[in-house]
Amino acid sequence: MTTAPANRYRNASTLESLDDWLRRVPAGRAGRALLKRLYHATLMLRTAGRGLRSDLPGGEVVYVAPEYRYLSWNPVEYAAFRDAMKPGAVALDVGANVGAYSLLLAQWAGPSGSVYAFEPAPDAFDGLVRHIAMNDLGATVSPVRAAVSDAPSESRFVVSSTAGEGRLAASAEERERAITVPVTTIDEFCARERVAPDFIKIDVEGSETAVLRGARETLRRCRDAAVFVEVHPSVWPRIGTTRAAFEDELNTQNLTLAPLAPIDDLFAVEGMCLRVVPR
Repeated sequence: MTTAPANRYRNASTLESLDDWLRRVPAGRAGRALLKRLYHATLMLRTAGRGLRSDLPGGEVVYVAPEYRYLSWNPVEYAAFRDAMKPGAVALDVGANVGAYSLLLAQWAGPSGSVYAFEPAPDAFDGLVRHIAMNDLGATVSPVRAAVSDAPSESRFVVSSTAGEGRLAASAEERERAITVPVTTIDEFCARERVAPDFIKIDVEGSETAVLRGARETLRRCRDAAVFVEVHPSVWPRIGTTRAAFEDELNTQNLTLAPLAPIDDLFAVEGMCLRVVPR
């Protein structure tokens, strides 16, 4: 299994290079937390409170909070998403994390469009809300603090120490590092909000089969929507699902996968979406 490359689309400043040094300072947990806050505040001050600036290939500008300075985009994904989005589009960002793609989707959709960004992890959701405000996109992006699966409920969610790797818990993990989060489905959300999406991005760290299952009616109605899903075969055994279950769901909905770049095995690369297309 390989991981697709990513790009921050900015050059790290000299001040940012102090990060490695700060990690080695023998300050203890409380001291290190204080140093980290001071470091982030200094980085923010250096930008006059605007945030670290990323300049993407199409001219888009994204401002990033210092705490999330490693925020990055896969170049192939970026190009595919940009091509699929149109002004006025309605987009669902399922598994938005701190908003790397939500912010771009909002810029491409423009003021007449809408982006619904789903993120259940508390810290990531706070980062998402902060980035929406920092980039003046509150009129376009609606953050939704919920996980997405195949049935509305409440469920246990494993909070990862690594950003973007939180996921719905398997039953064996319910007592370990897990919190309770609200769960919706794409079908339930779209029916309740009267939304017909033109674009859907799904990145849910292993629960992609369940998300697609909970989107059957929406995908049937919105057959022309651009749908992208990142698969996580390395996680599937841990949460009790399989490649066969994922492929069965695609077959049930008469869908297939198309790579965004030439690849021999669609399930050999993580970190880059595949396009979901009708047969």
